[in-house]
Amino acid sequence: MTLEPITGKVLRIFPQDTNTDEVISGKYKYDELDLNKLAVHTFESIDPDFYTDSRHTENPIIVTASNFGCGSSREQAPQVIAACGVGCVIAESFARIFYRNGFNIGLPLIECAGIAEKVHKDDELRIDFENGTITNVTTGEEYSFSPIPKFMQELLESGELLRYLKEKGGYE
Repeated sequence: MTLEPITGKVLRIFPQDTNTDEVISGKYKYDELDLNKLAVHTFESIDPDFYTDSRHTENPIIVTASNFGCGSSREQAPQVIAACGVGCVIAESFARIFYRNGFNIGLPLIECAGIAEKVHKDDELRIDFENGTITNVTTGEEYSFSPIPKFMQELLESGELLRYLKEKGGYE
């Protein structure tokens, strides 16, 4: 089984060092467990319209500069992004623990050098996981990315870490 290509629109381009407190404030972490209710607060401190715009965009994609998801290790950060309907986050680089948390919950994350300078808000992108390419359908440009490690692809194919463990009976 291979990951199917996805096509979506660039909803936002976030700057370098966008941290998990900016994704979802820690003040909500303890009061609400329902991800759909938490999602309303996604990026609210730096982009109050993010949630509403994500609901009005078909197949939204987030693009970011380097070190996206730095800060605390809260797993709610990738969870609320996914709950907003975001199908993929493309960054120049990710904070290590955010990267792993994203795959654990089934959110595809791609590292692509210079991507934040190459695309614009509302560009339509087609991501081919198997060939390691991002095609900017709007401009016709194509960008390469390093393949997602095989194990991480398996997590995405299963939908999340817990489902993977149930299917496989643990790690190989």
